[in-house]
Amino acid sequence: MSKHRDSFANSNAHYEERNKEPEQVLWISVLSLAMNDAFRSNDWTAAMEAINWIKHDSPDFKRVCSMAGRSPYYVRERILQGLLDRESEMLGTKQRILEGRVNGQRIQ
Repeated sequence: MSKHRDSFANSNAHYEERNKEPEQVLWISVLSLAMNDAFRSNDWTAAMEAINWIKHDSPDFKRVCSMAGRSPYYVRERILQGLLDRESEMLGTKQRILEGRVNGQRIQ
């Protein structure tokens, strides 16, 4: 009978993450939270703030990426189209709400 081995536990990524300094893990968490806010948050304000923070390549975004050991240019370029799509979707929803429409039907 063979033993089940978790492939992730044997991967290089697992060992690389284990050797990170606590401060770097903290900044990775900050970056991860911003991504979660930008792509998954139901809070419109938090989502738009995160989108703009990343989209406009702010000095703080660059600093957080660097502290997390990530290239800010690489991170931004990899997710930029998704951010723009999410922003467009959110702004379209807001406009429909302001116009009083839900699912294409005008609310009376």
